Amino acid sequence: MAKRISIINFKGGVGKTTFTYQLGAGLARFHNARVLLMDMDHQSSLSLVSLTAPIWQQCVSQNKTVNEIFKPFISQSPFPDASLIVPNAIRSTWVKQPYVNLDIVPASLQLDDVEIELTASHQGNAIKSEWDKRTLICRWLEETGIDDKYDYILFDCPPATKIVSQNAIAASHGYIIPVIPEAVMERGAPHLANMIKSGIDKRLNALASLGAARPMHVPDTQLAGVVVTRIQKHGPASSGYVDDHTRHLASLKKRWGKDLLLPYIEQGTGVSQALDEGLPVYDKGDTQNIGTRGIDVMYRNLTATVKKRVDAL
Repeated sequence: MAKRISIINFKGGVGKTTFTYQLGAGLARFHNARVLLMDMDHQSSLSLVSLTAPIWQQCVSQNKTVNEIFKPFISQSPFPDASLIVPNAIRSTWVKQPYVNLDIVPASLQLDDVEIELTASHQGNAIKSEWDKRTLICRWLEETGIDDKYDYILFDCPPATKIVSQNAIAASHGYIIPVIPEAVMERGAPHLANMIKSGIDKRLNALASLGAARPMHVPDTQLAGVVVTRIQKHGPASSGYVDDHTRHLASLKKRWGKDLLLPYIEQGTGVSQALDEGLPVYDKGDTQNIGTRGIDVMYRNLTATVKKRVDAL
């Protein structure tokens, strides 16, 4: 059975997609793990980076996206099978080492419209309907049997906790919160953790007794860790980081303790340059903006740390 993890944060721009991409590639490359990426964000950034725009557009035109899992609840269309999965998730022609164990279920821009329709749709009993629409991902995992084909399934969630994100949480053993050491993260990350425990999980558990049994539903989604992304270096500073990030990093350490995972990922133009080429940082270790700064090593070490936390769930 796969360990299923949601990467989530209320706030956009904190590196959720970048972290999901590097984590999935790192697990496949350095730990020989079988990994499925599931893009739950209508912006489709993970899909575009992984597959390249032409292949992603082909998937959209062929209706091979995560959208299809939600559509049957809206339109009574047939429930999709495992053909939504696109093998070999990293398709850049520049990739130096094929990631043969890494697959993806892409998203499309229309997922936002699908979510709006999903929210407004009902089937039969109102309470049962609320359960059914929040466990469609669970149902898809159960009916396709793909959970047994992977070691890890990573959900790249949008910056919201609406029904699509709730579907990911319902199926996840744990979740990871990427943060930048800023004031808004000090407030937002604890609020998100409390919402998952006292809001989403609690509501799903209340609905569970009134709906169809879902073996893939996880009643208690655990925090796997908080990861620091895009922290800004400042050489002359005693901490090594800019003052604002140093101050808020101290607050994050106090709040999260051992749940704040090491190493921290530094801000660097090399990461975005690699993403523009559709490459994980591990394939750009010979460049000045990544290798010289050790960003590929940071992500590799963080992947190992996260793996230990996830495996312990």
